[in-house]
Amino acid sequence: MGGGRNHFTPFNATTNKAGRADGRDLLAELAAKGYTVAATKADMAAAPNNKKFIGLYSSKSHLEYELDRTATPPVGEGANQPSLAEMTVKAIDILSQNSNGYFLMVEGGRIDHALHGTNAKRALVDTIAFDNAIKAALDKIKATDPSFANTLIVVTADHDHTLAFNGYGKRGNPILDINRDYKTGLPSKDADGNTYTTLVFGNGPNRPALRASLDSAAVLDDNYKQETGVRLASETHGGGDVKLFALGAGSKPFKGSLDNTKVFGLLKSAFGF
Repeated sequence: MGGGRNHFTPFNATTNKAGRADGRDLLAELAAKGYTVAATKADMAAAPNNKKFIGLYSSKSHLEYELDRTATPPVGEGANQPSLAEMTVKAIDILSQNSNGYFLMVEGGRIDHALHGTNAKRALVDTIAFDNAIKAALDKIKATDPSFANTLIVVTADHDHTLAFNGYGKRGNPILDINRDYKTGLPSKDADGNTYTTLVFGNGPNRPALRASLDSAAVLDDNYKQETGVRLASETHGGGDVKLFALGAGSKPFKGSLDNTKVFGLLKSAFGF
């Protein structure tokens, strides 16, 4: 499930410039092979759980950001797109029909996209959507495997980004707002007397040649891009450690500081390979 319906259907110079050059309609081919093909949240909900399934909920490459999908009114095709949590639950409903068990991978892929654009607000809202998907999976599994004796859930990331905390902020100050001093509660100032945000990026597009003071209205806007230390067209991945969480059968080895390639081996072991 995801976006990218255009990559499964034929090229059209007017309506589908990113379409397939070979002229194949893979969605029609999948339907002919017995798949349920879903284009909307409603299609997904109505799909039987005992058939093969493909859900592509955007006619373009990506789903809408969660912030835009849930906006009033929703942006783009967001009104007809399911949440990551809803997709996760539907996937479990379908895959759990297999008496031999199943493997499911869920990615909050648009977190990465927003971070590359130095738009912390959309990145954080999509991170909450990912957290909601984890909770939905836990709740769903508990219904049939309360002790997780037959289920392993692993949550991690493949890399971090250059997003960092700035200054000595006041506890409870909105994370996306300008920084306010933890002692006085007043807006923090840089060496030139200008306010700044708590969240910044090490690199990215928004590096002004001359800084000016920022106000809450500007920095809390949905489209605000955090300032960066180095000017690049797009923010890069960072080199920091990422979290690794595991719960259930075979979860004990998923602890401590591990090289990322070891996670694959641990998953194989949990499967009995």
